[in-house]
Amino acid sequence: MTDQIRRSSRSVSANISEAYRKRRLPKYFISKLTDAEGENSETNTRLGLA
Repeated sequence: MTDQIRRSSRSVSANISEAYRKRRLPKYFISKLTDAEGENSETNTRLGLA
């Protein structure tokens, strides 16, 4: 469980960073922010279970 929480939390910041780098491409930007939101939800769920 700890490893999964670490991976999903790292993925949130990685997706936000990637979205920022591609901010001039609106569809890509939104897609990466959506991915970050999903990973954030996964992290919160796993923390709740822990």
